[in-house]
Amino acid sequence: MHKYLTLLENHTCVIIKNEKVEFSSSESGVKPLLDYYRLNGISQIPLIVVDKIMGRGAVLLAKMINAIEIVTPIISKDALELAKHYKMKVYYDEVVEFIVNRNRTGRCPIEASVLGITDVMDGYNKITETLQGLSQK
Repeated sequence: MHKYLTLLENHTCVIIKNEKVEFSSSESGVKPLLDYYRLNGISQIPLIVVDKIMGRGAVLLAKMINAIEIVTPIISKDALELAKHYKMKVYYDEVVEFIVNRNRTGRCPIEASVLGITDVMDGYNKITETLQGLSQK
């Protein structure tokens, strides 16, 4: 077990900078990564993202804030391939075919919205657009 996974006992997402907790959240989905970006922008110092579940959207956002390492119990196949594309270090326990939506009826809408996207700003824009659409339902 990776040393940072214990941080997930009380949080859903923790961001490490210079070996110290820079940010933590108990929010679900990609909200913690969006919150970090809105509060701090892109970090000049490389980050480590520790998250309960990493889908493709979360990897795009992690890359956008300058994460070079991901620690997670669960990562989707698409997310892992994208992290490798970005040359990020990834520590995980399990790879799943895809991240399921909250109703467990199919793929997570955030992950689905960024399939095929590798540009972080395109991904960010698609994720925020998808979240706006979901909040209007």
